[in-house]
Amino acid sequence: MSARTCLCRALVGALVICAAAGSAHVRALAPTAADTNPALVEATAQATAHGSADIPARADADQQHIQDIVHRAQVPDVAQRYDAALARHSTAIGQLAERSGKSDLAVLSVRRLESLQRHWLLYERVLTQTRAELARSTNAKSEDMAELAKRRAVWQATGQTAGLAPALLERVDELIAMIDDAEKQVAVPLTKLLDLGRKGSALATQVQQGIDSVSGKVDDQDRRLVSIDTPPLWQALGDTEALDPVSIGLSRSLEIERAFASGYDAANVRWLPALAAGALLLLPAMVWLRYRARLLVAAGQATEPSMRALSRPWAAWLLLVLIGAVFYDIQGPIFRQQAVMLLAWIPVLALVQRRVLARVGPWAYFSAVFYFLNTLASMLLGDQLLYRGVLLTLNLLMLLTLAWRMLRARRVATEDSEQADTTHVKALTFLGWVACVVLLVSAGSNVLGNVSLATMLTGALLDSSYAALALYAGSTVLVALFQVLIPRTTLARIAGRHSGSLIPLAARLARTLMVLAWLVYTLQSFRVYRPLSALLMTVLTHQFQLGQISISLGNIAAFAAAVWVAFWLARTIRLLLAEDLLPALSLPRGVGDSISTLTYYSIVFLGLLAALAMAGFQVGQLAIIFGALGVGIGLGLQDVVKNFVAGLILMFERPIRLGDVVDVAGMSGTVRDIGMRATIITSFDGAEVVVPNGMLLADKLVNWTLHGSSRRISIEISTGYGVSPQQTIELLVGIARRIEGIALSPAPNAIMTGLTPGALEFSLRAWTTQQADWVEVRSELARRIRDGLAEAGIEVPLPQREMHVRSVPGVAVVAAVPDSEVPVKGGGYGPKSPNV
Repeated sequence: MSARTCLCRALVGALVICAAAGSAHVRALAPTAADTNPALVEATAQATAHGSADIPARADADQQHIQDIVHRAQVPDVAQRYDAALARHSTAIGQLAERSGKSDLAVLSVRRLESLQRHWLLYERVLTQTRAELARSTNAKSEDMAELAKRRAVWQATGQTAGLAPALLERVDELIAMIDDAEKQVAVPLTKLLDLGRKGSALATQVQQGIDSVSGKVDDQDRRLVSIDTPPLWQALGDTEALDPVSIGLSRSLEIERAFASGYDAANVRWLPALAAGALLLLPAMVWLRYRARLLVAAGQATEPSMRALSRPWAAWLLLVLIGAVFYDIQGPIFRQQAVMLLAWIPVLALVQRRVLARVGPWAYFSAVFYFLNTLASMLLGDQLLYRGVLLTLNLLMLLTLAWRMLRARRVATEDSEQADTTHVKALTFLGWVACVVLLVSAGSNVLGNVSLATMLTGALLDSSYAALALYAGSTVLVALFQVLIPRTTLARIAGRHSGSLIPLAARLARTLMVLAWLVYTLQSFRVYRPLSALLMTVLTHQFQLGQISISLGNIAAFAAAVWVAFWLARTIRLLLAEDLLPALSLPRGVGDSISTLTYYSIVFLGLLAALAMAGFQVGQLAIIFGALGVGIGLGLQDVVKNFVAGLILMFERPIRLGDVVDVAGMSGTVRDIGMRATIITSFDGAEVVVPNGMLLADKLVNWTLHGSSRRISIEISTGYGVSPQQTIELLVGIARRIEGIALSPAPNAIMTGLTPGALEFSLRAWTTQQADWVEVRSELARRIRDGLAEAGIEVPLPQREMHVRSVPGVAVVAAVPDSEVPVKGGGYGPKSPNV
């Protein structure tokens, strides 16, 4: 056996071990023959041999599979593509390492160091993607090798079976030879891929070292914010030592930014044509949107101030394109971002409303000039004295401009007290004085020798003020686009009757997100976001041990946030389903209420599970909790569970529905809400009665409106013997037919119910129509009957009573006793006996 064959079999044995262990990192394998041959022997011993009858069919199937593996191995070598990509990465990373290792990085600003750091992070992402593709190809080849090894083991075990026919044994040896040849062909590209994997790992280590090195320099710049890093300005003026020329810092900054821009565009070259095409197509779209905005304003569906951003389509187009460029460069060169932001100042000033410009004053225009000068000044760090002088002059100019604006605003506020009391004016005034303080601190730090702090404060103030104006201008454009694309009529049709409340809610949410974005950007500009976020993460991830359960403040905060989101989402979806979506469908009465309620509780349940998972509870811990709940339910929560199950039955069977008039638990009322535990019934006296669901199923329940709101009314009437009963019946039926709210089918019916001494008894029965108020209908019917009897001259007999006075002191009383009564024993009178 040749040495190459031994090496291939050793490699196959190692891959069998790798496949059994489920390892995904094939590149780390370094097999030897001594390590792998025992594995081959063990794999062969454990393999199950094919039966004699199955050998021909199995051999044909395995031969086809082996040919497929060989075909994949003979595909143009993918290793060459990965080798070329890693070679390019190696050259670029070497050049970047050379730029990062130069000793003149101290003359660069922190923005240039951050660009250098982003450049390293770019190569980390690109290299990670290349290594992932390389790992997939390596895994595919390793799986082929492992499959060949497994099939060889099976056929070797089959060849050792006693009593095989010579033809079958020859077929087995032929397959084993094919597998050996296939392993040789697959081993060559696999070996190359493994070598490339080790090369990629070495490059990844180099990239990580570069990231750590530049990150250390950035952290050193942050530490210098609280220390004196240069001599005071008066000492620096008298220093006769030669200073570094300005060209050093300028050339190094341009070199870093130019190299980063080239590498960043090369890594994202597939996005550039799409961005360019989108920018070109956006311009005619903005012109069309301006025309549509004019139509909406003319139709009264939009206001002219809200559409002002679209009245200048060129400015709106340029702002949107520049916003897209900022998002494209979100992880790109900082200098190019600064250039884009400086160019965006033109459309920002054109789109900001005049009332905002009036409040900000000339600062909105001067800040653009200050921003440009500060960007240029950051390139002058090679000459510290020149840079400090330019920065101090810039601070003083900014301070004078801002202070003049603040004093003028105070004088205007004194003349117009109503305008000065608004929240926006107070907020702008407060921020203006804070900016003045920041500029004073920056100028003082420059003079005393803390140039790093002065540089940071000046740049952060300009960045934050510009970001506020840019966000405001961008929001006006986006709001105008939203109003044009989705007019009020369309929004009302989509959101239903809640559109009036959804628009202010969306506006408040957008303003909140805009303020939060500005706040995060400002904190990053003042270089306090990283330490604050690190401190917050330390506090939130601090673990508290409670027995076997560990929990942190972050878990508690995540749990609370998830619960709040779950309930808010459940209420919102329930409201939309119950009032907008389901009523538009042809559903039986009560089905929509059941669907919305079950949806509400389902979302709450899933939200609670998600909240528990976010709080760090494992499945086993949840099982313990549910087991404890089961014991509690068995002991003391039986009524709660009974009511909950009864609520589910009410949801599905729907014996009562919202709005039904019911009699339950000795009271009557209207069903207002059906919950999972209890149902709320509003009595006719206005009381809200909470009835447990279990009582509704266990007790007698009378639902007057289960299959309709029609109800029978019965009124009893008495007339004298002198009136014809038929006349009375016809009169009563005629009156009932003319009452609004009385159903004609079934028709009103009047019957004679009895003969009493002095009166004929009648009963009028009628059904109300659907949705009619039976109390009002009954009252109206009784009134009409009284008036109708009076008009017909039919008197209703009054009840007659006989009074017997036994004696009155001092007065002789003669009682009128009818002939039919006689005195009885004990006093009084009684009926006369027939025998008397």
